[in-house]
Amino acid sequence: MSKDVFANHRTNTVIIIVLIALFVSVIYLPKTIWDYEAELRDESRFRMNTVSLAEKLHYQLTKAYTTDTEQLVLVVNSVRDSLLAAQLDTNYSYYGPQKIALPAKSIPVNYSDEYVQLYKELHLSLFKSLEPNHAMAPELVDVLLDSIKTLFDAGNYSGEQSMEIDSTQLSFVVSDKYDILYQNIKTSMFNALTSSYTKYPNFSNPLVDAVMDSLEKNPELSGRVDFADIYDGEVQVDFIIPMKFEENLGKTLEALKKQFVVDSYDSATYGDTLLDMALEEFIILNDTLEFMPEQLTLMYIDPYDTLEMEVEIPIEVKVDDMADALAKRRNTLYRQLTGYPEPSDFIAEQVIAVAIDSMHSPNAGLDSLHLNIDLTDAVFSINIRSNIYDYFNKVSLEHAYYQTSVNLTDLDWEKAAIEVVEYVGDKLIKKSDFKKWQTVSVEADTFYVNIFDNFLRKYDDMNLKLAEKLTGEFNNRHEYARMLVAEAQHLASVDTLDWSGSQLIEIPADTVLIDVFPTYLSEYDTTFTIARDTVVQIDDSTFNGVWYRDRIGVTQEFLLDTLSFLVPTANSEYKYIFGGTDSVRSLNVIEKSDTARVEKVFLGMDTYVMVFGEDSLMENLYRITDMFSDVDSVQIDSLTVVSDEFVAGDKEKDLFMSKDSFGGWQDTLISKKYVKKQLFSHYHLTKEHTQCSVTELPYRITVRNNVNLAIESPIRTPIETRRYLFFTQIDSSHGNISDGEESWAK
Repeated sequence: MSKDVFANHRTNTVIIIVLIALFVSVIYLPKTIWDYEAELRDESRFRMNTVSLAEKLHYQLTKAYTTDTEQLVLVVNSVRDSLLAAQLDTNYSYYGPQKIALPAKSIPVNYSDEYVQLYKELHLSLFKSLEPNHAMAPELVDVLLDSIKTLFDAGNYSGEQSMEIDSTQLSFVVSDKYDILYQNIKTSMFNALTSSYTKYPNFSNPLVDAVMDSLEKNPELSGRVDFADIYDGEVQVDFIIPMKFEENLGKTLEALKKQFVVDSYDSATYGDTLLDMALEEFIILNDTLEFMPEQLTLMYIDPYDTLEMEVEIPIEVKVDDMADALAKRRNTLYRQLTGYPEPSDFIAEQVIAVAIDSMHSPNAGLDSLHLNIDLTDAVFSINIRSNIYDYFNKVSLEHAYYQTSVNLTDLDWEKAAIEVVEYVGDKLIKKSDFKKWQTVSVEADTFYVNIFDNFLRKYDDMNLKLAEKLTGEFNNRHEYARMLVAEAQHLASVDTLDWSGSQLIEIPADTVLIDVFPTYLSEYDTTFTIARDTVVQIDDSTFNGVWYRDRIGVTQEFLLDTLSFLVPTANSEYKYIFGGTDSVRSLNVIEKSDTARVEKVFLGMDTYVMVFGEDSLMENLYRITDMFSDVDSVQIDSLTVVSDEFVAGDKEKDLFMSKDSFGGWQDTLISKKYVKKQLFSHYHLTKEHTQCSVTELPYRITVRNNVNLAIESPIRTPIETRRYLFFTQIDSSHGNISDGEESWAK
């Protein structure tokens, strides 16, 4: 009989504990990994921002950015240390032009056969990405392309081929679609000459050939020229009838009315009806007559004339303007049908006529229609630009020659690759607009090369790989790598040196010229700060105060029982009754209790100052009199009149009290408040700030044109690290800062 394992209570307890531990681990451990990934990411981005800030200080000092992180830290910190030292010595100043010494370096390298082979392979790969072609004179390019076309048409002429042109042996690759590449030249020329387009060689080629032949005979031919007798037969024209073609017909027809010049009286009297009649008559005459009439005479029947007499109204038409308007309308309609301007009015008129007849067919707006047009009698107006030959050479190169990869048969590819790549790299460092197809002359040959946008980055990446192969250590400072590789090649090429194997590359000591400005220390301290938001509790005081305004003379020599706004009470006091006054106005005086209210009371010819409490019982009463009057038996006192109360905060209290006109504080209120404040902590720039928190490699710093600065994470592909046996930590690129814009802020 088998034993039941789960019958043992202790075993069950152990299993439960293990399962609980696994369950907690599955929940807790991934979170700790994610939190650590986020911590590393935030730290790296903080460091990248620090490098960006340090570069700005470096630029202020040297008027240039640097890709050398060691120099960056040295310059920025050395200036700070020197300024601090200068503060302790009154005889020492560190402002204005200064020099910072850079130490010499000895870099051990291994210039091996493997390195030389890698150097050649990387240059050759980058060279081929430039699509190099042997540079030829334009007339020889035409000869080569025409010769290839002749052999291609004969058949079995594709793939790797060779030919001698002008005593130069060339090798090239003929595409199995070379006829299309060759035809693209004629198609582009057709478009340049007519502004229109066709995909049919029997349409484009005769016209282009006729123009080029005419130019050979008369090189001075330019501008708009009419060409006739080019075609002897039909050509095909494609078009699509738009869904709104009928609507556009009406709109373009209405626009022709603007060309009519009508007498102002007739225009006001007969309005649009007159223009409709004129347009209808003009279209009929234009279609039926071989000439365009200079003036129309319309027979207009006035609907308001009971005798229905016919009235002749002359309509003046500017023939030249109408001719231009008709041509513009025709061209507009043709463009809507084909997408291109008309190559000839003869073609446009026929296509438009067919489209009008077919616009209500089921295929309108859906399928392409074809029209075969006999061009035997057609005349083409060609625009021959002054740079037509340059354009022909350009399209010949771009559409066929560059695609054929023409080069010398005996070309030393490795030598050419090194020369061209180094030439282009050096050129781009100095001139950022050296892009697209350019001519490069080196010892190996003269080439056409297609310089793509990120060539310089590929060039820098190549030097980083070569520097790593030389030193055995990866370094992300591409300018340093470029210098190291260039120096190694220079030393290896010196005939008198046996420079191979383990060697030392000596970098001599140098100096950096700087201009120290007076506010550098404060900028350093405010640059390298960490802001932190915090909430603090403060005591906030609110003060109620008044200003002195004036003093008024008052007396208490009067009889209370005679005043209609006072009513005696049972306890020998008086109560203030507002209804017994003529009018009142608020008044503030210093001589009053905290709870008293004061009003200026007007009654007859007298004015009183009434002081009363919240229960309206009188506290005091004065009659206002002239404080300078000399009246016997009348005791004259004075009251200080103040403004309405104002509220002041704790910060403004002392400011108000310092004024001569300040009256006094009436009340003070103290309350607890919680406010958010930003606290700043300072830090110093260190070498660690220039390194990625994951790889500890320096950030890639790129400077273009001495003004465009980029700081990038050295992580190009995600880095996977095994954690807790079953889990994986994945650190991917932490982004970049380009010209001050953080990629993670987008």
